[in-house]
Amino acid sequence: MVIHYSINAYQSLEALVKFIELNNTAGAGLRWFDKYEKFILKHLKYANLNPRCKNKTFQELLLKCLYYKDWIIAFSLNDSEITIEAILHKSRIKD
Repeated sequence: MVIHYSINAYQSLEALVKFIELNNTAGAGLRWFDKYEKFILKHLKYANLNPRCKNKTFQELLLKCLYYKDWIIAFSLNDSEITIEAILHKSRIKD
């Protein structure tokens, strides 16, 4: 299993880790990222079993979704390659 990030998803993840690091104790951003990464690796082993996203736009793009705490991780699956297309806070999803 190979996991890639779209440019937008990578930038969102990077900004989130930086935000956590700046607004909490030193190392908090990296600790959050470590937990996130363990979650991703565990749950994407069975990526083909994940449901399509509930969001209309993501459904039209044929994306599957994982939910990590308050975050939505939308991804595409192509054979053994997974591309994380978007990482959004659930408050940003309208439908």
